[in-house]
Amino acid sequence: MEQKDSKDDDVTEIRLDAKEAVVLFELLSRWSDLKAAYTPDKLCFESPAEYAVLNGLLADLEKQLTAPFKPEYRQILADARSLLAERWDDLTHRD
Repeated sequence: MEQKDSKDDDVTEIRLDAKEAVVLFELLSRWSDLKAAYTPDKLCFESPAEYAVLNGLLADLEKQLTAPFKPEYRQILADARSLLAERWDDLTHRD
């Protein structure tokens, strides 16, 4: 996420492989959709800045990803989720 008017010279890069990027894109897209059935409650955020950062990250992903525009996107997403799910053995981080 790049802010041209920022006076802060410190930059942090986050690198994602294509599968991670697609999964994150789908999550952030769903969270930003006001019509979605499940979105984070406002209590999840301590500051509007957190939501702004997530929206900026989504905008960056939208500029870079081509997979969401492919006819086989749902399969690409399913494959990515399946592979990445192996890294996490619990459905949520809470019991």
